[in-house]
Amino acid sequence: MVDQFPILVSRSRRGNSIIKWLAVPANWTAVAAFILPFVLYLLTLAPTIYNLDSAEFTTAVATNGLIRATGYPLYLLLGNLWSWLPLPGDMGYRMNLFSAFNGAVTILLAERIMRRLGVGTWARLAAVGLLATAPYFWALSLIAEVYTLHTALMAGVILALLRWADVPTPLRLALPILLMTLSLGNHAATILLVPACLWFVLTCHPRQMLQSRVWAAALGAVLLGSTVFLLLPIRYTTQPVFNYAGQYDAAGVFQPANLQTLAGVWWLITGQTFAGQMFGYRLADMWPQATGFGVQLWTAFFAIGVGPGVAGALALLRRDWRSGGMLLLMFLANTIFYINYRVVDKNTMFLPAYLIFALWVGVGYQLLLDWAAQQERPFPSPQFIRYVIVGAVVLAAGFNWRLVDLSDDWSTRKQAETILSLVEPDALVFGWWDTAPSIQYLQLVEGVRPDVTVINRFLISPEDMNQLILTELDRRPVYINNPSIELLQRTTAVAVGPLYRLESRSVGSE
Repeated sequence: MVDQFPILVSRSRRGNSIIKWLAVPANWTAVAAFILPFVLYLLTLAPTIYNLDSAEFTTAVATNGLIRATGYPLYLLLGNLWSWLPLPGDMGYRMNLFSAFNGAVTILLAERIMRRLGVGTWARLAAVGLLATAPYFWALSLIAEVYTLHTALMAGVILALLRWADVPTPLRLALPILLMTLSLGNHAATILLVPACLWFVLTCHPRQMLQSRVWAAALGAVLLGSTVFLLLPIRYTTQPVFNYAGQYDAAGVFQPANLQTLAGVWWLITGQTFAGQMFGYRLADMWPQATGFGVQLWTAFFAIGVGPGVAGALALLRRDWRSGGMLLLMFLANTIFYINYRVVDKNTMFLPAYLIFALWVGVGYQLLLDWAAQQERPFPSPQFIRYVIVGAVVLAAGFNWRLVDLSDDWSTRKQAETILSLVEPDALVFGWWDTAPSIQYLQLVEGVRPDVTVINRFLISPEDMNQLILTELDRRPVYINNPSIELLQRTTAVAVGPLYRLESRSVGSE
């Protein structure tokens, strides 16, 4: 009878496997680890374009454009694919939703990593709950940004390496290498993970490195992952209307970096524009920066997770110095680099350190629960500890909600709409990240006021900008967000909404 109905038997077995999979409580924790943060992010998601880099990323995705260093080709590619989905809202909302999805994926993968590290259900749910509700992680899951995709790929690399360590085959090693290479196409900071990954591979199965099959698989993974960078020269050949990979000259002509040359692509993807900000602090200035990160970590894990996180890091090092050492090296590399990175928004860049610390929190929570369970008359009891650590997540969500909620934040769109409604026809507008990209979004994506020329001041030197303004001042209306002292010495600034209209001295004195 069985032989007569092989298809029905096969389907029955598959159905039983699915039922067994669903019956495993750990898999329900995985569902919760994704769904609960995703719903939280949906409820607090920014409803349209947001300012700074967010508007730039959204506009580049919508127009098949190019972004300033480091190019972010993977984000542009995945964002473009995501934009094809039949989702509600404008392009700004849809790209914000992409970050929410990646944030929830990060939480899911962190939960899976903790499971492999032997962390129980309640401990890992409480730990990822603190990560999901940490102010900066939560906030960056609400707007179009590259950081939650970065942490999702990073978590994928860690999980793939742990799986490879259990069954070391060439193809299993190729997966984290492929993810690492792809991740470099999303964020150049992926390079900070390399020392830790090499440590783990060489300490777990060093003899694997003597096999030609391993090297062949690794090389294939690198070559396959590197193809994502081909997006940059391909888009360059189309002469996109939105291009931040270059500079304006004093005549107001945009000079794009030649991305059909290896030198041009290398200049873009290595972030040489920001080289001066890397390790930009003197030794005497580093302590306040380090202290600031400590306060940020304390706040991120709602204080309650800090002690268990430190204990979990030490315990993991003693129990498994290979995986413990890998996580520690990842944490230190990212923390030290960004503590020394001299930019105003670097607090948003510590998410990789958050991810590692959350894994340690899970290990620390499990230590505490195991200790309580071993006591004859435990106080606090394991049940009480579970109430406390899960309750901390609820409190963190409630407390941080008011700090990060963007569900009614239309300010970026309204400011851009106000500017375009006030400036005169054929105007020339100069603005920083909080104005220029959002105006260009309305122009290039929604077709509003194409007559206005907008230049991001990041893409033109102060000297060239001043020369261009003085040249154009008698030809067309010129607006700027905050004129320099040099300009004010030679022009008159009249407030017009969020901007200033510049006039020559002779006009202003009449």
